Amino acid sequence: MPASKKIRGKRRRFAGLQQRYQQGTAALNPASLKHWHYDYEKLGLGPWHWHQRQPPKAVRQVAAQYLLDTFLAWNQRLHNQPESYYLAVWLVSPDFAHSSQVVAGVQERISWYATGSGHAVPEGPPLPPEYQQLPGAGQLSWRTHRWEAMLDRFDYPTSWPAWVLRKPHRPYQAPDGQEYLLVQTGWVWVGTLPTPSHPT
Repeated sequence: MPASKKIRGKRRRFAGLQQRYQQGTAALNPASLKHWHYDYEKLGLGPWHWHQRQPPKAVRQVAAQYLLDTFLAWNQRLHNQPESYYLAVWLVSPDFAHSSQVVAGVQERISWYATGSGHAVPEGPPLPPEYQQLPGAGQLSWRTHRWEAMLDRFDYPTSWPAWVLRKPHRPYQAPDGQEYLLVQTGWVWVGTLPTPSHPT
């Protein structure tokens, strides 16, 4: 959506968003966990569903609260099973609407999720204050990770574009020998509960 485009009926739409998220949390799908070994819940922000642009603070807070409530509900459900699991909230900047989510994994997905964001960056920015103050956020342990896009050499056979090289980046070679470039486009704050069920 162009930056200059206005959202009609912002207050009405925001009230509708609040009402929708207050109706309850997303349900954990046992069939997905059993068959695929993972489940997730992403956001649906309607007119604020923007790529590489932050929705307004109030919209992000309502959406983040929904993810936190979903995380806590899923944790209660998963805590009653004997199998180990991974459960986390991802709050992404600036691609908040498309990439923020709650993720749950079992079996091989535990290590896949735990290592998928790379190493935590202690010197990175802490969880923003607008999220720290939300109910439930203080129960979680938050780690900051780089949010990276993967560019395929196939799409850029001669050279990487200049805008990419101006951002933090690093080469990556896949196990099959394909060459990629990982470009940092922002940050992701990963929240987990500090219990034995969650790899650290």
